[in-house]
Amino acid sequence: IWFLHKIGRSSPSIASGGEISAEDRVGFDAVYSSVEHLCIFHELGACRATAKKMRLCLKQEKSTYEQLHDLAIELRGRLIDEMAERTFFSLTLEEAHYYTEPRKGWEEIIQKFPDATSDIEEASKCYALSRYAAAVFHSLQVVETGLIQLGALIGVTDPLSGWTATTNRLKKIIDTKHQNRTEFQQKNFAFLEQIHGTVEGLKNAWRNKVSHAHGKLALLTVDFSAEVAEEILFATRAFMRRLATDAPLPEST
Repeated sequence: IWFLHKIGRSSPSIASGGEISAEDRVGFDAVYSSVEHLCIFHELGACRATAKKMRLCLKQEKSTYEQLHDLAIELRGRLIDEMAERTFFSLTLEEAHYYTEPRKGWEEIIQKFPDATSDIEEASKCYALSRYAAAVFHSLQVVETGLIQLGALIGVTDPLSGWTATTNRLKKIIDTKHQNRTEFQQKNFAFLEQIHGTVEGLKNAWRNKVSHAHGKLALLTVDFSAEVAEEILFATRAFMRRLATDAPLPEST
């Protein structure tokens, strides 16, 4: 296509279809070398074959602009045909942001909870691709990671550590009289009380959508709108950021 544009210029040698100049041989070869690599990357076999023929033409003595022009037309046609067989997805600017920068805004959370990295990335990418139930599922996995570590911090002994065990332990600490709390609980009571309120808020927000049975989070429905999925994604990030910045957790190694 670039060659077709160039060949339309007013240069006499090009317009007459004469021999390709040494300067153009170098320039065209650089262009079609890149085209060939792009065809390999995008698995455009027919286009790649034509790009190879064009580069071979450029290496032959006395090859002409007319010969290269004919191959450029062939390449254009093959490109149109091969691309017509592909499926393309168009993202809005906001969706593209979620897909290309899935970790943005989560940096301090990832630093504190590296095990949640994969689910954080998948939650953002699934949201970008309108796979809202999948985005919510991965959000719940992120929350689960934080709750398990929080449970270990506050002394959860239930072998099925997770949502239920951690929230039950938090409630027990909150309901315990001040003098009967441990030194750690007394020192961090304000944080624990606020986290308990946040967890209960999440539970209410997810009512009839998420099950908290048996200490695990699971979807009760796959019918999530973009707005609900985004709210859950934001709530997850806010909750995990609070844990990452305020919880007296050990540094990740």
